[in-house]
Amino acid sequence: MIKKVFLIIILSVCGVMAVSAQGKDGMDRKQMMKELQEFKMKFLAQEMELREDQQAKFFELYNEMSVKRRDCMRAAWRMERKVKKASDATEADYQAAAEAMNKAKSEDVAIEKSYDEKFSEFLSPKQIYKMKAAEQEFRNKMSEMRNKKAKHPTKL
Repeated sequence: MIKKVFLIIILSVCGVMAVSAQGKDGMDRKQMMKELQEFKMKFLAQEMELREDQQAKFFELYNEMSVKRRDCMRAAWRMERKVKKASDATEADYQAAAEAMNKAKSEDVAIEKSYDEKFSEFLSPKQIYKMKAAEQEFRNKMSEMRNKKAKHPTKL
């Protein structure tokens, strides 16, 4: 029950941040993303039942991993968006985008696996499992929020 309440609070705050960031400059978006990451970290820490002595090391390592994973996927996402938007995309463009996504996903898995080894130095297998489950739950809730916003742009 506490887990659900915490998630609802996080998503509500994220919704308010998203609404307040609409129509503003990139700095506001950057701030919104920073705050969203902070909420995500608090959510993960709660779900994983991290002790205080684990939190600082976890946050540092998780943020490092997140940056590497995002960087790994960024070029593939750009290529995918370019192909989606291009009315004159060729078969070779589509193939290159698909290959870039496959390569990025493989690299992402390798990054995740290497960080799982680092996390295992101070987290239990149960905590690592809970991290992965909580990440998925967080992504699902964010996706639900985006879908609701897309269907009802003036409501949140």
